[in-house]
Amino acid sequence: MTSPLDAVAGFHLRAIKAGIKVSGNWDLGLIYADAPAACAGIFTQNRAAAAPVLLDRAALKKNRGRARAVLVNAGCANACTGETGMNRARACAAQVAAGLSCPPEAVLLCSTGIIGQQLDPRVMKDGIKRLLAGEGGAGADFTQAIMTTDTREKVAAVTLKNGARIAGVCKGSGMIAPQMATMLGFVLTDAKIAPQKLQTALQAAAAASFNLVSVDGDTSTNDTLLALASGAARDGEITGKNYAEFYAGLLAVCKSLAEQIARDGEGATKLVRVVVKGAKNAAAARSAARRVGESPLVKTAMFGNDPNWGRIICALGNSDAHLAPEKTTIALCGKTLFKNGAPQKFDAAALSAKMKAPEVAINIDLGQGAAATEFLTCDFSYDYVKINADYHT
Repeated sequence: MTSPLDAVAGFHLRAIKAGIKVSGNWDLGLIYADAPAACAGIFTQNRAAAAPVLLDRAALKKNRGRARAVLVNAGCANACTGETGMNRARACAAQVAAGLSCPPEAVLLCSTGIIGQQLDPRVMKDGIKRLLAGEGGAGADFTQAIMTTDTREKVAAVTLKNGARIAGVCKGSGMIAPQMATMLGFVLTDAKIAPQKLQTALQAAAAASFNLVSVDGDTSTNDTLLALASGAARDGEITGKNYAEFYAGLLAVCKSLAEQIARDGEGATKLVRVVVKGAKNAAAARSAARRVGESPLVKTAMFGNDPNWGRIICALGNSDAHLAPEKTTIALCGKTLFKNGAPQKFDAAALSAKMKAPEVAINIDLGQGAAATEFLTCDFSYDYVKINADYHT
């Protein structure tokens, strides 16, 4: 089975079942470039950041935005594991670096799984040896190897007019909240672009995509978004003239991946699209949309197909948007429920039936300005509680 990731010139992907996951599923993947690639990174703001996050931040700075490889494991987060965890991560980077004849700081690491567990050095050493020997599947299997509670693969790709490709893959289903990265994500391009320009583009694209998605309001210890550019595409150099097209392609990939995360939220039965307009400024729009999108009361109402607009206005009143109820309009599935400070008449049974669709829209007009935003989330179901109640035990 082929993947759009395999079509990006200058990169190779491998994945194996190393034995990290108890299930025996795919759990160790490697992305490596033929030569040092431009690399941009965005990392979690969680103060309990995992060992690989700490090492990657330092490595990108030391290597001036260049990287040769990314090693990714699932099944163990290597977070809150002290100096032992840091040393085991360093050993993994050193082993990959030795196999690729590059400095250890040219190898980035990403981990996902249970917090507080140590990587098994023997399993990792054997797994990395197998990957470096060329064992394992390619892009399609890599997408499987980075998954935890995900129920589906998340891949997106575009081709630019100059022939350069941009392809992305991510994992994310729970512990998703807009704090810089919100998951593990990898974007590959064979375009030629300077590291700082790539960093600027990635930060802007993440702000307009991944940072407008939430499943449960919790930011992981391991969240990482990386973009790597090999420069291997013929006529694929990104200059001032075609930067806008490159950015548009990058944004399209990131937006697609972000929406796929929201649709695959743990236990989710539907995507919830919160659209806010009429805010005083961008910050107010984001605050209002996020408050609604992360409200457990709103999310459970979405699961129960309950058109309870009172929960929506309550969430808005707790935001930093400085709600003025008399100016606010709230609509659900296209039906206006609240306007001019008062409830509007509607057929609750008919609207409840509409809410059973796989996608539900909440439209809010704050009536205070011209700023607008869109925030993606999902409902809270019984299965969300079951998944997280049983995750460790």
